[in-house]
Amino acid sequence: MLSEKECIQACKKLIEQKFGFPESKLWKQREFEFLAELILTKTATRLSISTLKRIWKDPEGRLPHIYTLNALAGLAGFESWNNFKHQHHHPPAHNSKERTEIKWGILISILSIAAFCITGFFYLQRDKHVYNKNQIVFKTRRVISDGVPNTVVFEYDISKTVFDSAFIQHTWDKRLRARISKNNHFQTFIYYVPGFHIAKLILNDSIIIEKPINIPTAGWTAIIDPPAFGQHPIYIPPKDIFYKHQLFVTRQTLLKNQVPLENKKYWVNYYNVSGPKEVSGDNFILETSLKNSIENGGLVCQFSTVSILCENGRISVPFCKPGCSANIQLHVSEIFKHGRKNDLSAFGTDLSVFKNIKISVFKKLLTVYVDGKKIFDLPYHVSLGRITGFHYKFFGQGSVDMIKLYNAKQDLYFSDNFGP
Repeated sequence: MLSEKECIQACKKLIEQKFGFPESKLWKQREFEFLAELILTKTATRLSISTLKRIWKDPEGRLPHIYTLNALAGLAGFESWNNFKHQHHHPPAHNSKERTEIKWGILISILSIAAFCITGFFYLQRDKHVYNKNQIVFKTRRVISDGVPNTVVFEYDISKTVFDSAFIQHTWDKRLRARISKNNHFQTFIYYVPGFHIAKLILNDSIIIEKPINIPTAGWTAIIDPPAFGQHPIYIPPKDIFYKHQLFVTRQTLLKNQVPLENKKYWVNYYNVSGPKEVSGDNFILETSLKNSIENGGLVCQFSTVSILCENGRISVPFCKPGCSANIQLHVSEIFKHGRKNDLSAFGTDLSVFKNIKISVFKKLLTVYVDGKKIFDLPYHVSLGRITGFHYKFFGQGSVDMIKLYNAKQDLYFSDNFGP
């Protein structure tokens, strides 16, 4: 049986392989920041950089809290830490056995599998007649109409239904599940960032009912999300996010909202989420102009990302100072590429001046242009559904000058130059 620390090592290795991280001995601050962001996105759990460094850099140190272990297991693709351990606590035995014992073990295994299959068949046959949606209640309600943080109340009644396990899944990520009971009727979840989600009522691993959950913004919203600040982001008042016809949060505004600029590790996010638009995420053109200059508050490497949020996922296109592409990540529907293991050098550009960015998707083929020059293309397979909003992310005080969205017929659907 593997020890707890051996299980932690196995989980770390699985995460590194799954998301294309380099060897952990080569990690710098950026890798830990990215890992923290991944955990927050995938599991809705915020772990501090210091906690992650302790786990990765000091494997012989004290054991992490179960809250932390559950987050790591969730990122690795498991429902919980106990679920992960269950699948890793039984390595092959190396002590010698008599051949007869092995043969008996094989025979018993075969008989057990056969019995399991027969039982499973009848169980599935029974389950086909269990779920009557007319006997199930599943409703959702936002506590506030728009803005974040926003609590969603899930009202349900599954008391007339026979099941072994029941969950509410809060978003597209199956790891964000909460177990529910037929004796209760309410469950809540806080969404800290805007976006569009599909909540699911799940009985015995079968999706019974789906409900769209839209956490909209009232126009543009600015959120500061530095990992060192603790559990929650900092929200900038809407009146303070525009400057000289640009999306831009000034140094004075950041200081007024108690953002410690001296640590030089903060991220500025701009969201505009209004819900599903009549534009497909698989066929559109987005034009925008952005910069992230050191002179105006951009930080090292000037990391900047443009994201198109959709019903079933997102497209996130990164940009950076030339020479920093090893630390950027590209996300297109089901495809994830990290600069450590992929050549993303084409996304390196001079962000000290405004760059005209064009992101074109035609029949699930992404093409990216910078100042009229094609720099990258990539096909994908999983449909993104309709576009629900936009997200800009800057390491430091980046700014956006304009945005335009065209549909598949190249008709202008949405535009904003942030003027009066």
